[in-house]
Amino acid sequence: MPDVTPDPVPDSVYQRVPSFGLRRREPGIAISVLALVVIQLLLLHGLVPNLDGYASLAESFLPWLGLPIIVLAALVLRRFSRLAALAVAASALVWALLFVPSILPHGDQGAGDPGAGAAASGGTFTVASENVKAGNPRVGDVAASLAATGADVVAIQELDSGSQAAVAAGLDPTHPFSTVVGTVGVWSTTPILDSRNLDLGLGWTRALWVDVDTDAGRTRVYVVHLDSIRPGQDSQRDEMLRELRTTLAADVAERIVVVGDFNSATTDRAFARLSDTVTDVGTSTVGLGFTWPSAFPLARLDHLLVRGLTSVSSVVMPANGSDHRGILVTLR
Repeated sequence: MPDVTPDPVPDSVYQRVPSFGLRRREPGIAISVLALVVIQLLLLHGLVPNLDGYASLAESFLPWLGLPIIVLAALVLRRFSRLAALAVAASALVWALLFVPSILPHGDQGAGDPGAGAAASGGTFTVASENVKAGNPRVGDVAASLAATGADVVAIQELDSGSQAAVAAGLDPTHPFSTVVGTVGVWSTTPILDSRNLDLGLGWTRALWVDVDTDAGRTRVYVVHLDSIRPGQDSQRDEMLRELRTTLAADVAERIVVVGDFNSATTDRAFARLSDTVTDVGTSTVGLGFTWPSAFPLARLDHLLVRGLTSVSSVVMPANGSDHRGILVTLR
């Protein structure tokens, strides 16, 4: 019987079989999908159910989605794919539209109501605010640095029984008028004309307002220290924000400042609900104005919002011994 074993196929034949570019396209498809996921997170994060506060917590760090975009762009440069390049470019554009306006220095900012225009013609005053950290052994240094700013009004959050005396010792010589309740306090260089304690639905006081005589006229200053947000523990913070919004909507004061530690970023859906009653003042320097943690800030949890006033300047102060960085805002 004749040998019918077929001759072996040369390797060159296999090498000539077309691969249809699948291997080359697979990385491009994966990069494109990841870029589209980033776009969806940037644009549609508000639709994600806020189960146990996880969505709010993630929204606090939303600007950091720029980092995966950079990584994806580097991968595109390493192994070019037209589809991936378009997807990554689209994600970069969306990120830029959302955050570049906040990064750029801001000019005068304030609520667009008649009071804002009236206030703009008056004098200016400066507000400093900082969470001094409970149990902080350097709280005296923090108070001294706040006094040295020359601010007319200093708002303090996270006071405790051990730090109140040290803060008072640092601020009383330059800011002789003060009111303290719970974990918050306010010191002023000019008389405090009226005050009220606020619990904002929490059941114990972590907020107050004072009427202060400023160069811009009588101004109501709210100082708030909202509850921390942690996975599974967001209800109290959200309730305080709702109560604050209701309180501000009912307040008829001509000039209002709301300042303190909100434990909320501007990208947090709960914080955004304040925007119909007061205007958040961004920074007048380049950057997103992150304030926490002080060693390497990742989020802006400390804010100043206004109604009937405009900002002249707004900066984040250098680290001075607390776990938050303070903010310093001049208003008119």
